[in-house]
Amino acid sequence: MLFGQNRPARPDEWHKAAAAVADVVDVVAVHALTLPAVRGLPYAGRDPERPHHYQVAVPHGGTVARRVTAGRVEGVLRHEAAECGRFDLLHGHLPGAQELLPRLARSAGLPYVLTEDDPCLFGHPTRPLPGRPARRVRARIYREAAAVLAVSDAVLLRLGELRLPGRHRLVPHPVGPELLPPVPARTRISQDPVRVVAAGRFEAYEGWEVLVHAFATARVRDPRLRLDVIAEGSAELPADVRELIRKCGVAHFVTVRRARGRAEALHTVAHADLFLMASHVESFCVRALDALCCGTPVVGTRTGALPELVGHDGGVLVEPGDAPALGRALVEGAARLSARRPTVLADRTRRRYGTAAVGARLAVVYAEASSGRGRA
Repeated sequence: MLFGQNRPARPDEWHKAAAAVADVVDVVAVHALTLPAVRGLPYAGRDPERPHHYQVAVPHGGTVARRVTAGRVEGVLRHEAAECGRFDLLHGHLPGAQELLPRLARSAGLPYVLTEDDPCLFGHPTRPLPGRPARRVRARIYREAAAVLAVSDAVLLRLGELRLPGRHRLVPHPVGPELLPPVPARTRISQDPVRVVAAGRFEAYEGWEVLVHAFATARVRDPRLRLDVIAEGSAELPADVRELIRKCGVAHFVTVRRARGRAEALHTVAHADLFLMASHVESFCVRALDALCCGTPVVGTRTGALPELVGHDGGVLVEPGDAPALGRALVEGAARLSARRPTVLADRTRRRYGTAAVGARLAVVYAEASSGRGRA
């Protein structure tokens, strides 16, 4: 399983899903090795706790650097094959691994499948559509693939709209149930504060200005609302968003804090009443998946996998960029809390997107690809 530097959210969970049905070797492209070097391969690192997990150092540069990287990955694959036997299939993740797959597949004589998770396909100003040369490269990679795995219905539809070739399949992001907290018992009375959680890295595509305006609008109609913002990684709330919170008069009802790891973030989401997101564009949205797996309804935008994740009873969705509509949806979501069934919502989502369920989909794809039935 090949991950480029722009690797997908939760690569470990993709590994677990694939490992449910296959023996998996991970090769991750990085700027600098953090794992002990492999003997004879100074450009590669290997995890002593997970001996089938490798890093490959990527040199800076253009075409030449990509060729060097592909050669280094070939060296890792030869090293692993010498120890454990031949491979049957390559699985790469886009964006990130697109330049590696065709060359590696040809040199190793193996079929490959790829997971498509690039929100740039939708061409929003915050994540522009790649130019024609890049799309031609993508089309060639698709054409040679045994299967192209879209992570959501929206991506699957977009591949058709862009007339990208290949055998398109739907295989969504997995979630590891063992990482999820128990669904807490919730007893509410009508005057209790409504705890709303949002999370992100404060990037432009996440729509924080829309989110703040929506929350301020909703609080006028439902003063019970409180917003808890989880800053992911090293992200800091931008000064303009902080100023907008002040100007909207909701500073006393918004807290911003950093979670110490995913477990703490999941605990916060599990004990919230609603999860709020305002993304302009997503290919999937793993944050919403986490919330629903915790039994927390989502109030958000109709983008990425949100329509199929939320379904008919998992929250309220509106079109991206519409702050008044998102505010009304937040009020509606708060009004529905007495009818929520968090355990039912969590169980359904975990069954559908757990690593075992996604692994079963991968098993079908892998079997077709390795037998030659996936190739044109």
